[in-house]
Amino acid sequence: MNRYEVSALSAAALFVSLFCTAPAWAYLDPGTGSMIIQAVIAAFAAVGVSLGLFWKRLRAFFGRGSKEDSDGK
Repeated sequence: MNRYEVSALSAAALFVSLFCTAPAWAYLDPGTGSMIIQAVIAAFAAVGVSLGLFWKRLRAFFGRGSKEDSDGK
């Protein structure tokens, strides 16, 4: 398959999946809301920890951190 055929097939699959769907009539119980809230809080916490570690390493790299920061304590 060449690149044109792959892109045409992908566009057709996207069209079918977006516009030719039936309602799911799915049920979301009350526990689902708390799971979503927990996932959002966990994502914010993970981003915060990652940014904190990155910031500490960046400061140590440029020499603005104290000796304790570069030792990892």
